[in-house]
Order: sequence, then C-alpha cells, then structure tokens
Amino acid sequence: MSSRGYMGYCNVVMFPLNGGWALFDTVHYSDRHLLLAALAHARVRPEEISDVVLSHLHFDHVLNLPIFRNAAVYIAQAELDYADRVSAGQLEDHSIPDFWPLLLKNRQIQVVDDVMDLSSSVRLMWMPGHTPGCLAMFYKATSTVAVCGDVIKNVWEALTGKEEMALGGSNLAWSSIEALLVRADVIVPGHDRPFIRRDKGVEFLTPFTWEVRTNLYPEGQDKSVLNLNFPAGVEG
Repeated sequence: MSSRGYMGYCNVVMFPLNGGWALFDTVHYSDRHLLLAALAHARVRPEEISDVVLSHLHFDHVLNLPIFRNAAVYIAQAELDYADRVSAGQLEDHSIPDFWPLLLKNRQIQVVDDVMDLSSSVRLMWMPGHTPGCLAMFYKATSTVAVCGDVIKNVWEALTGKEEMALGGSNLAWSSIEALLVRADVIVPGHDRPFIRRDKGVEFLTPFTWEVRTNLYPEGQDKSVLNLNFPAGVEG
C-alpha cells in the first residue's frame, strides 16, 4: 500500500475449463490494458472467456468483469450477503464498489455455498477470513495448485498466518490459510509471486519487476523513482 491507500494490483489466472477458457478474478481499471494485452498474447478474445470466478467483491478483483460479457460468474453466497450488508450501511468496507450489483446484473450467476467442482480437476472452495465470502480455487494436475485470491495475499501471510485485513475475522482467516496450505503444493497468492514452501523458506516460481515513474517538477518528466527487480528462486 501507499500513503494514499491500497493500489490493489492483484493476480489474474486464466485456466482451461470444459474445452474453453476461464478466468480467476479480473483486476481493476488501471490494469485493463495489461489484461487485454495478456489475452491477446494468448490469442484469446474477451468474448471467448466462458467463465469468471470472483474470489470476492473488492474493487481490485472485479472491475473488469464487464468486458467478459459472455461469461458465467461464480461467487460465494456469503460474499453476496456480506456485500448486501455493506450496501445497507450495516458494515463498513471501502473496497467494495458502491455499484457492485450493476456488475452482476443480467449475468448468469453460479452461487457457491461451500464447495463446487467445475471439472474433474478444478474445485472452488469457500474460505472466509479476508472477507466473509472469499473463494479459493484448487487445480489438480501433477501437483495441486491453489489460486488463493486474498485468502492468502502474499508470502508473509502464508508464513506467519497473520492476515493484514481480516474483515471476516482473524480466527477464520488463520483457519482458512492453514487449510489452504495443507491442500496445495503450489500457491498463487492474490498479490504476490507464485511459490512453493520449502523447509527453510520458499521457492518463488517467477521473477518480480515493479517500477514507479513520476512527473515531479522540477525533477523532470517520466523519472524512475522506484525500481524493484527480484529473480525467481529459493529465499529463506
């Protein structure tokens, strides 16, 4: 996060489903150009996405849903109930867009109560903590991959069990983190690099690069003020 708040650059995972393509989460407006470029690189048009899983209703995970007009949408009933209470003023969660019902209007909604199998290798599971209705996805092939959404946002949460924003309750958040780690070999967190846990740390499966550029008079235009580059590999 920054002094202005959370930036919310989350992970999106595209995966095969029933002969087509599906997405887990959609990121938000600031990343739309990157999402469209990634789809184009994979030679997949937005209208070819048949299914979208929403891990939860926070802005950084849902705001590009409208570009996938043909997709069925999977979401937890507990998340819909929670968002209704936020909209009614009974609970406070500034990360849920005020217009979230419009995102789901006239869509084919598949409600997940607890566990739902999308195929023989893909399972959705309700894992509350970050919000009361968080979903994670387990993809089973030669190993089991957990696509976490914000059940686990980053490696720090996986290693310490301390959820930074546990709107569904700290105890539930820790229980969900523990349960997810038991079930999965490979972890794809909501806001960090994919990794495998090792005895003395973790093995990051991809590199990480992130840069901040600014126009701060009189320092010059398009100046790089922060440049982070981390390789893949074992850290511990």
